[in-house]
Amino acid sequence: MSGGELVVVPQGRELRGMIVCITDQAGQPGLMVLDVASDSSTVLASADCSWRSVPAVAPSGERVALQGADGRLKIVNVRADQTESIGEPISGLITPRWSPGGSSVMYELDATTHVVSLDETCGQSSFVAAMAAWMGDGSQIAYVADNMLHAMDTWTGEAVQLTDGPERIWGVAASLDGVHAAYVASDDTGVLLRVVDVFTRDTWEARTFRGIWPWSLAWSPDGRTLAYCVGGAEERGGQRVSVCMLDARCVGAEGGWEPRTVATLVTDPRCAGLAWSPDSRAVATAARTGGSGRYAVHAITPGGEQHQLTRQGNCVLPDWGPSPV
Repeated sequence: MSGGELVVVPQGRELRGMIVCITDQAGQPGLMVLDVASDSSTVLASADCSWRSVPAVAPSGERVALQGADGRLKIVNVRADQTESIGEPISGLITPRWSPGGSSVMYELDATTHVVSLDETCGQSSFVAAMAAWMGDGSQIAYVADNMLHAMDTWTGEAVQLTDGPERIWGVAASLDGVHAAYVASDDTGVLLRVVDVFTRDTWEARTFRGIWPWSLAWSPDGRTLAYCVGGAEERGGQRVSVCMLDARCVGAEGGWEPRTVATLVTDPRCAGLAWSPDSRAVATAARTGGSGRYAVHAITPGGEQHQLTRQGNCVLPDWGPSPV
């Protein structure tokens, strides 16, 4: 199929879990919840969304964090369709990230990382850091400070340096098995994808495309695969984008390691998103569908199979978690 359009595999997929995304199915931006196995979906009435809201599913699947249209952090109870507002309006745009245990939400604003506890006190702590990502069971956070990659113990606050010297870092992802951190850096000759072993500090690198979207780096929950997007030429109001994956078992192998392209599609960096399924079997992203110009959520497996999961309205910025029911 020409033009970067997705080749959609017919129904019969064996994908599970719950996908949330921002949709205009109700005539205005809203939070849609999709049960992947049954194809049933609903738009939650209580969620106060805008097109700039980036939803994040809690590890249990029962709650969703996002920034509401009023700028405040919102916690949405999926089953009850009830929304709680946390704190005061936030002056900039944020991307919330749940701790692996589901007790806290982290976001970055102006090179400062904020961690909001969701207990009765809703206490908040902050530290100077960019591109922070939870590691392992949440006992560590990987982040960038002084142009170097660090890991901080969330219990003691002690930090260790993972990279040798200052470099231009544009994006970070940490694996939930606590073994690897990946980051995108640039030098005078191009762009590098680097993977660091958190325990040994060994680092492997590969040259990659200048069009890589650094913010799209995402480790599969089992820690075996790193996925990311590479943008290309403009096409039909978006970009021709390649979804690439790297098998972590190839990192450090004698024969070298090379990410591979598993799918090509047309999308927009402002609304694509890239999120793994809880069982690490596929990623979800939003892409244009055929000649309609609308955005739908698609699932893409490491083997290259592609499934269109939404068919009405525009659906963007998906996240994937377990089904709460």
